[in-house]
Amino acid sequence: MGGAASHSPGCGGTLRRPRLALRSWALSSIALCAIALGSEWASAAPELHSLWELHGKHNTVYLLGSIHTLRSGDYPLAPAVLDAYRNAKSLLMEINLDEVDSDQVQSQMLAGATLADGKSLSEILGPTRYARAQALARDVGVELSMFDQFAPWFVAEAISQLQLMQLGFDAQSGVEMYFLERAHGDGKRVSGLETAQEQIALFESLPMETQIEYLMSSLEQAHDLPKQVDEMVHAWQRGDTSWFESELKSDLGRDPAVYQSLLVSRNRKWIARIESLLNDDQNYLVIVGTAHLVGRDSVLELLKRDGVGATQR
Repeated sequence: MGGAASHSPGCGGTLRRPRLALRSWALSSIALCAIALGSEWASAAPELHSLWELHGKHNTVYLLGSIHTLRSGDYPLAPAVLDAYRNAKSLLMEINLDEVDSDQVQSQMLAGATLADGKSLSEILGPTRYARAQALARDVGVELSMFDQFAPWFVAEAISQLQLMQLGFDAQSGVEMYFLERAHGDGKRVSGLETAQEQIALFESLPMETQIEYLMSSLEQAHDLPKQVDEMVHAWQRGDTSWFESELKSDLGRDPAVYQSLLVSRNRKWIARIESLLNDDQNYLVIVGTAHLVGRDSVLELLKRDGVGATQR
């Protein structure tokens, strides 16, 4: 939903536990809008990274798992990752971050996050669940009433974004933002595997009860977020796919509808586009949330079923 991976495209990415790896850029952007409205990789270079190579007849396609929001201290990136960027002529990300800057897209995203027909979050949740959600939000320093006009899925994203900001994570330091700025300077083309509107539509299409469960699950685990994100960044730096797989298995049992909608269905839609890149004669760097690259329904596994092998670097 998604990891990863804004340059303040705001008002002017999973799956709860690996949410940072899945987090959509569009969602981070509108979360920041709503709020306004109401180390290095390792001391010793790891042997593997969250980076894979696919080989066509005449080119290489690099698949980089990202974390959409990082801390400035998590740089510099590993040499293997920087080499992949240098070798690539074009970049693909979950969405083209440049399109998130438009006022039209921002307005569409905020409209999609707002409850229809004048309904409120407290009305949608009901007295008992709202009281519980309010208490859990206050435990992490957030007043739930500031989001009362927004859909539950969005409130979950916005509160997580606030927590990440409090922990020193900054979307401008995310992997996608880092490479977007470099691509602009180097004249490399950047495109998206989907649009910002398509990402928002995924959440809007979730049944309301699923959205509510998503919010409540997020809030119940909010106290664990500081520890979780530290573990995630370290696993990402080491290319530790087993850590992400373990987290995804946990989420599959907790939020199966969200897992299918935000992760699996998107992976399947991306496969044809990624495979088509292997017929080209130039190299590409494809950057998606790390959670999209692990597990039985991952992009890598779907490619393998089509006979396309990948090598982790």
